[in-house]
Amino acid sequence: MKKEIYIKKVLKVTAMMAVLALCVVACKKQDDFTRQNEGVVGDNKERVIIYTVNHNENKRTLITEAEWDALLDQLCDQAQLGNEVEFFNMSPVNCFTGKKSVDAKSPLTLSTNNRDELKAWMKEMEEQGRTVKITYDDTTGTWNGVAYSTIAYIVTDNNIIGTWHFNYMMVNQIAPDGHLLEGDSYAPEEEGGSMYYTFHTNGYMLLTFNSMDGIVATDSTDWTLSDEGKLCSELLPNGGCWDVNWITSSTMIISRVGLNDDNDNCYYQLLFDRQRKKISQL
Repeated sequence: MKKEIYIKKVLKVTAMMAVLALCVVACKKQDDFTRQNEGVVGDNKERVIIYTVNHNENKRTLITEAEWDALLDQLCDQAQLGNEVEFFNMSPVNCFTGKKSVDAKSPLTLSTNNRDELKAWMKEMEEQGRTVKITYDDTTGTWNGVAYSTIAYIVTDNNIIGTWHFNYMMVNQIAPDGHLLEGDSYAPEEEGGSMYYTFHTNGYMLLTFNSMDGIVATDSTDWTLSDEGKLCSELLPNGGCWDVNWITSSTMIISRVGLNDDNDNCYYQLLFDRQRKKISQL
Protein backbone atom coordinates (compact mmCIF):
# COMPACT_ATOMS: atom_id res chain seq x y z
CA MET A 1 0.00 0.00 0.00
CA LYS A 2 2.80 2.41 0.91
CA LYS A 3 4.53 1.57 -2.37
CA GLU A 4 1.36 2.33 -4.33
CA ILE A 5 0.96 5.70 -2.62
CA TYR A 6 4.60 6.49 -3.33
CA ILE A 7 4.18 5.61 -7.02
CA LYS A 8 1.13 7.85 -7.26
CA LYS A 9 3.00 10.75 -5.73
CA VAL A 10 5.94 10.27 -8.08
CA LEU A 11 3.59 9.96 -11.03
CA LYS A 12 1.81 13.16 -10.08
CA VAL A 13 5.04 15.09 -9.83
CA THR A 14 6.32 13.54 -13.07
CA ALA A 15 3.16 14.52 -14.93
CA MET A 16 3.31 18.11 -13.74
CA MET A 17 7.04 18.38 -14.40
CA ALA A 18 6.57 17.08 -17.93
CA VAL A 19 4.17 19.93 -18.64
CA LEU A 20 6.21 22.57 -16.85
CA ALA A 21 9.44 21.42 -18.48
CA LEU A 22 7.96 22.09 -21.87
CA CYS A 23 7.36 25.68 -20.85
CA VAL A 24 11.13 26.00 -20.52
CA VAL A 25 12.46 23.66 -23.19
CA ALA A 26 10.06 24.25 -26.06
CA CYS A 27 10.50 28.02 -25.88
CA LYS A 28 14.24 28.12 -26.51
CA LYS A 29 16.62 30.65 -28.02
CA GLN A 30 17.24 30.55 -31.75
CA ASP A 31 20.26 32.41 -33.14
CA ASP A 32 18.69 32.68 -36.56
CA PHE A 33 15.15 33.95 -36.03
CA THR A 34 13.06 31.91 -38.42
CA ARG A 35 9.99 33.68 -39.78
CA GLN A 36 6.71 31.85 -39.62
CA ASN A 37 6.59 31.36 -43.39
CA GLU A 38 10.10 29.96 -43.90
CA GLY A 39 10.12 26.80 -45.98
CA VAL A 40 6.59 27.41 -47.23
CA VAL A 41 6.10 27.18 -50.98
CA GLY A 42 4.87 30.48 -52.40
CA ASP A 43 2.38 32.22 -50.13
CA ASN A 44 0.95 28.98 -48.75
CA LYS A 45 0.93 28.21 -45.05
CA GLU A 46 -1.08 25.78 -42.98
CA ARG A 47 -4.06 27.07 -41.06
CA VAL A 48 -6.30 25.13 -38.71
CA ILE A 49 -9.51 27.14 -38.60
CA ILE A 50 -12.13 26.38 -35.98
CA TYR A 51 -15.47 28.03 -36.72
CA THR A 52 -19.13 28.06 -35.78
CA VAL A 53 -22.24 28.75 -37.82
CA ASN A 54 -25.09 29.50 -35.43
CA HIS A 55 -23.00 27.83 -32.68
CA ASN A 56 -22.50 24.60 -34.66
CA GLU A 57 -18.77 23.93 -34.46
CA ASN A 58 -16.53 22.73 -37.28
CA LYS A 59 -12.81 22.60 -37.98
CA ARG A 60 -10.88 22.76 -41.26
CA THR A 61 -7.18 22.33 -42.02
CA LEU A 62 -6.15 24.55 -44.92
CA ILE A 63 -2.85 24.44 -46.81
CA THR A 64 -3.16 26.94 -49.64
CA GLU A 65 -4.25 30.56 -49.79
CA ALA A 66 -6.89 29.49 -52.31
CA GLU A 67 -8.43 27.14 -49.72
CA TRP A 68 -8.38 29.94 -47.14
CA ASP A 69 -10.04 32.33 -49.58
CA ALA A 70 -12.69 29.73 -50.43
CA LEU A 71 -13.51 29.14 -46.74
CA LEU A 72 -13.89 32.88 -46.17
CA ASP A 73 -16.36 32.98 -49.07
CA GLN A 74 -18.32 30.11 -47.50
CA LEU A 75 -18.42 31.92 -44.15
CA CYS A 76 -19.60 35.10 -45.85
CA ASP A 77 -22.31 33.10 -47.62
CA GLN A 78 -23.49 31.66 -44.30
CA ALA A 79 -23.63 35.11 -42.73
CA GLN A 80 -25.58 36.40 -45.72
CA LEU A 81 -28.13 33.65 -45.12
CA GLY A 82 -28.78 35.16 -41.68
CA ASN A 83 -26.41 33.00 -39.63
CA GLU A 84 -24.00 34.23 -36.98
CA VAL A 85 -20.47 33.18 -37.92
CA GLU A 86 -17.34 33.03 -35.76
CA PHE A 87 -13.85 31.70 -36.48
CA PHE A 88 -10.40 31.44 -34.92
CA ASN A 89 -7.08 30.24 -36.31
CA MET A 90 -5.75 27.48 -34.04
CA SER A 91 -2.28 27.65 -35.64
CA PRO A 92 -0.40 30.08 -33.37
CA VAL A 93 2.64 30.25 -35.67
CA ASN A 94 0.51 32.24 -38.10
CA CYS A 95 -0.17 34.93 -35.49
CA PHE A 96 2.12 37.77 -34.55
CA THR A 97 2.47 40.34 -31.83
CA GLY A 98 3.96 43.83 -31.78
CA LYS A 99 2.05 46.91 -32.90
CA LYS A 100 -0.87 44.70 -33.96
CA SER A 101 -0.65 42.76 -30.73
CA VAL A 102 -2.74 39.73 -29.90
CA ASP A 103 -2.76 41.29 -26.42
CA ALA A 104 -4.52 44.46 -27.55
CA LYS A 105 -7.79 44.23 -25.60
CA SER A 106 -9.98 46.61 -27.57
CA PRO A 107 -12.20 44.77 -30.08
CA LEU A 108 -11.91 45.97 -33.68
CA THR A 109 -15.03 46.50 -35.77
CA LEU A 110 -15.99 46.91 -39.41
CA SER A 111 -19.23 47.78 -41.19
CA THR A 112 -19.22 47.64 -44.97
CA ASN A 113 -21.39 46.93 -47.98
CA ASN A 114 -18.36 45.59 -49.85
CA ARG A 115 -17.78 41.84 -49.57
CA ASP A 116 -14.16 42.08 -50.76
CA GLU A 117 -13.42 44.71 -48.11
CA LEU A 118 -14.91 42.40 -45.48
CA LYS A 119 -12.78 39.45 -46.63
CA ALA A 120 -9.61 41.57 -46.59
CA TRP A 121 -10.44 42.69 -43.05
CA MET A 122 -11.12 39.09 -41.94
CA LYS A 123 -7.70 38.06 -43.27
CA GLU A 124 -6.02 40.91 -41.41
CA MET A 125 -7.78 39.99 -38.17
CA GLU A 126 -6.76 36.34 -38.59
CA GLU A 127 -3.13 37.44 -38.96
CA GLN A 128 -3.44 39.26 -35.64
CA GLY A 129 -4.59 36.08 -33.91
CA ARG A 130 -8.06 37.43 -33.16
CA THR A 131 -11.40 35.68 -32.87
CA VAL A 132 -13.73 37.07 -35.54
CA LYS A 133 -17.52 37.31 -35.58
CA ILE A 134 -19.50 38.41 -38.65
CA THR A 135 -23.18 39.03 -39.30
CA TYR A 136 -25.15 40.46 -42.21
CA ASP A 137 -27.98 42.99 -42.12
CA ASP A 138 -30.30 42.07 -44.97
CA THR A 139 -32.29 45.31 -44.75
CA THR A 140 -29.26 47.53 -45.41
CA GLY A 141 -26.97 45.07 -47.17
CA THR A 142 -24.32 45.73 -44.52
CA TRP A 143 -21.69 43.30 -43.27
CA ASN A 144 -20.77 43.77 -39.62
CA GLY A 145 -17.59 42.33 -38.16
CA VAL A 146 -16.13 42.30 -34.65
CA ALA A 147 -12.65 40.92 -33.90
CA TYR A 148 -11.58 40.07 -30.34
CA SER A 149 -8.17 39.25 -28.92
CA THR A 150 -10.02 37.58 -26.04
CA ILE A 151 -13.68 36.60 -25.84
CA ALA A 152 -14.10 37.76 -22.25
CA TYR A 153 -17.47 39.22 -23.20
CA ILE A 154 -19.06 35.74 -23.24
CA VAL A 155 -16.91 33.88 -20.71
CA THR A 156 -18.72 33.04 -17.47
CA ASP A 157 -18.27 30.48 -14.71
CA ASN A 158 -20.98 28.40 -16.38
CA ASN A 159 -18.90 28.23 -19.59
CA ILE A 160 -15.92 26.86 -17.67
CA ILE A 161 -17.52 24.52 -15.11
CA GLY A 162 -17.12 20.86 -15.99
CA THR A 163 -14.35 18.45 -16.94
CA TRP A 164 -11.99 19.31 -19.78
CA HIS A 165 -9.57 16.92 -21.44
CA PHE A 166 -6.15 18.57 -21.84
CA ASN A 167 -5.50 17.93 -25.53
CA TYR A 168 -2.18 19.68 -26.11
CA MET A 169 -0.04 22.75 -25.48
CA MET A 170 1.79 24.77 -28.14
CA VAL A 171 4.73 27.00 -27.20
CA ASN A 172 6.25 29.57 -29.58
CA GLN A 173 9.07 32.00 -28.92
CA ILE A 174 8.35 35.61 -29.83
CA ALA A 175 11.06 37.14 -32.01
CA PRO A 176 12.27 40.72 -31.40
CA ASP A 177 10.15 41.95 -34.32
CA GLY A 178 7.04 40.43 -32.75
CA HIS A 179 6.66 37.41 -35.04
CA LEU A 180 5.99 34.00 -33.57
CA LEU A 181 8.66 31.46 -34.39
CA GLU A 182 8.18 27.76 -35.07
CA GLY A 183 7.49 26.13 -31.73
CA ASP A 184 6.92 22.81 -30.05
CA SER A 185 3.95 20.96 -28.61
CA TYR A 186 3.16 18.63 -25.74
CA ALA A 187 0.30 16.15 -25.53
CA PRO A 188 -0.08 13.76 -22.55
CA GLU A 189 -1.24 10.99 -24.88
CA GLU A 190 2.15 11.08 -26.61
CA GLU A 191 3.61 9.87 -23.31
CA GLY A 192 0.93 7.21 -22.92
CA GLY A 193 -1.18 9.09 -20.37
CA SER A 194 -4.06 11.55 -20.22
CA MET A 195 -4.83 14.69 -18.21
CA TYR A 196 -8.17 16.22 -17.19
CA TYR A 197 -9.06 19.49 -15.48
CA THR A 198 -12.34 19.54 -13.56
CA PHE A 199 -13.62 23.01 -12.66
CA HIS A 200 -16.18 23.03 -9.82
CA THR A 201 -18.74 25.71 -8.97
CA ASN A 202 -17.07 26.62 -5.68
CA GLY A 203 -13.77 27.65 -7.28
CA TYR A 204 -12.18 24.25 -6.65
CA MET A 205 -10.23 22.60 -9.46
CA LEU A 206 -9.05 18.99 -9.68
CA LEU A 207 -6.27 17.87 -12.01
CA THR A 208 -6.37 14.15 -12.83
CA PHE A 209 -3.57 12.28 -14.58
CA ASN A 210 -4.15 8.74 -15.87
CA SER A 211 -1.01 6.77 -16.69
CA MET A 212 -0.69 4.13 -19.36
CA ASP A 213 -0.43 1.58 -16.51
CA GLY A 214 -3.84 2.51 -15.14
CA ILE A 215 -2.47 4.41 -12.15
CA VAL A 216 -4.30 7.65 -11.31
CA ALA A 217 -2.69 10.70 -9.71
CA THR A 218 -4.43 13.94 -8.75
CA ASP A 219 -3.66 17.44 -7.59
CA SER A 220 -5.99 20.28 -6.69
CA THR A 221 -6.09 24.03 -6.21
CA ASP A 222 -8.40 27.01 -6.67
CA TRP A 223 -9.47 28.57 -9.96
CA THR A 224 -10.94 31.98 -10.68
CA LEU A 225 -12.33 34.00 -13.54
CA SER A 226 -10.95 37.52 -13.31
CA ASP A 227 -12.93 40.71 -13.93
CA GLU A 228 -11.23 40.82 -17.35
CA GLY A 229 -12.47 37.32 -18.18
CA LYS A 230 -9.10 35.63 -17.69
CA LEU A 231 -8.99 32.02 -16.50
CA CYS A 232 -6.55 31.82 -13.58
CA SER A 233 -5.06 28.80 -11.82
CA GLU A 234 -1.59 27.83 -10.70
CA LEU A 235 -2.14 24.25 -11.92
CA LEU A 236 -2.48 25.32 -15.53
CA PRO A 237 0.83 24.79 -17.38
CA ASN A 238 3.04 27.84 -16.75
CA GLY A 239 0.50 28.95 -14.12
CA GLY A 240 -0.99 32.42 -14.03
CA CYS A 241 -3.96 33.87 -15.87
CA TRP A 242 -4.96 32.99 -19.44
CA ASP A 243 -6.95 34.76 -22.14
CA VAL A 244 -9.86 32.71 -23.44
CA ASN A 245 -9.67 32.84 -27.24
CA TRP A 246 -12.40 30.31 -27.98
CA ILE A 247 -15.00 28.47 -25.95
CA THR A 248 -18.00 26.40 -27.00
CA SER A 249 -19.83 23.45 -25.51
CA SER A 250 -17.08 21.24 -26.99
CA THR A 251 -13.81 23.18 -27.21
CA MET A 252 -11.77 25.66 -25.17
CA ILE A 253 -8.62 27.42 -26.37
CA ILE A 254 -6.67 29.66 -24.00
CA SER A 255 -3.40 31.53 -24.40
CA ARG A 256 -0.95 33.80 -22.65
CA VAL A 257 2.41 35.47 -23.13
CA GLY A 258 5.05 34.67 -20.52
CA LEU A 259 8.77 34.43 -19.88
CA ASN A 260 10.85 31.27 -19.81
CA ASP A 261 13.94 30.76 -17.63
CA ASP A 262 16.08 32.63 -20.17
CA ASN A 263 13.72 35.64 -19.99
CA ASP A 264 12.57 35.03 -23.56
CA ASN A 265 9.01 36.01 -24.37
CA CYS A 266 6.92 33.00 -25.35
CA TYR A 267 3.37 32.54 -26.57
CA TYR A 268 1.58 29.62 -24.91
CA GLN A 269 -1.64 28.10 -26.25
CA LEU A 270 -3.65 25.28 -24.64
CA LEU A 271 -6.39 23.25 -26.30
CA PHE A 272 -9.07 21.41 -24.29
CA ASP A 273 -12.07 19.38 -25.35
CA ARG A 274 -14.98 18.89 -23.00
CA GLN A 275 -15.14 15.46 -21.43
CA ARG A 276 -18.56 13.82 -21.62
CA LYS A 277 -17.75 10.50 -19.92
CA LYS A 278 -16.80 9.94 -16.30
CA ILE A 279 -13.04 9.84 -15.79
CA SER A 280 -11.11 7.57 -13.47
CA GLN A 281 -10.72 8.86 -9.93
CA LEU A 282 -8.57 7.81 -6.99
